Amino acid sequence: MKNLILRYPVNSFFAMAILFSWIAVAPLLLVPALPVEPFQILGGLAGPTLSAVIVIALTEGRAGLGRFFRRYIQVRAGILWWLAVLFGILIAINLVASAFLGVSILAEFARNIGLIIPTYLVTLVTGVILGPLWEEPGWRGFALPRLQERYGAVIASVFIGILWAVWHAPGYLGGWMTSNFLALLLTCIGFSILATWVYNNTHGSILLMILLHSSGNAAISIGARILPTDLSIPMRSFVYAGWIPAIMYVVLAGLILVFTRGRVSHQSVAAPAVASRPLSIE
Repeated sequence: MKNLILRYPVNSFFAMAILFSWIAVAPLLLVPALPVEPFQILGGLAGPTLSAVIVIALTEGRAGLGRFFRRYIQVRAGILWWLAVLFGILIAINLVASAFLGVSILAEFARNIGLIIPTYLVTLVTGVILGPLWEEPGWRGFALPRLQERYGAVIASVFIGILWAVWHAPGYLGGWMTSNFLALLLTCIGFSILATWVYNNTHGSILLMILLHSSGNAAISIGARILPTDLSIPMRSFVYAGWIPAIMYVVLAGLILVFTRGRVSHQSVAAPAVASRPLSIE
């Protein structure tokens, strides 16, 4: 097993991340009455994060682990990047929602902004432990720099997005995820491109990846509270299938690809020394 991980570190990471997480949440499939949140946390910790730590420990040793964990507290980024991470998705999802549900969404948001912003920030901070803290160190902290080092930012982002969507499969089998899977797939790919853009402009900060992920979850949670109460049945199905965040992330990803000319602001960030190791997904 060790030789396999040393030879194919990225392949091994994805295989372990999916397998370990699925094993961790398996009790929910066997006993549906169990609470979902503890197993979500366990699935994230036992999957992406643990897999990343195992692979880094074997391939780069203590020094590599030190570099990895220091990026948890990497705060060096411009104030505009911090504002974009904390509030960008919240603004974007309300704009997209208003295009489908009417400007009453924006009016409701403006009327209640004094309550919405504090609630949103509390939701963002507390929501970190429900997934982002345990997922992003693996997806973006480990896999992204290694994949984009060889394949480029766009291919790396799309690949991570696809496997990230597949990683959620037990949620559909167990019934605690009800969004349309195609919408989830587009959301994961679009978010991955957005996350890569932020990652490449914030010195590979895992902290900002965690906060970006949590801000997306918080924005969706807050958005659900200001939905019009008179939605038609087709529009209600559209909304609860997850199409609004999916469209938002696809639009954001498209804008990023256009304005960066497909480079997604790729630059030399805190990527590990992996050039001498085979990275291909086989």
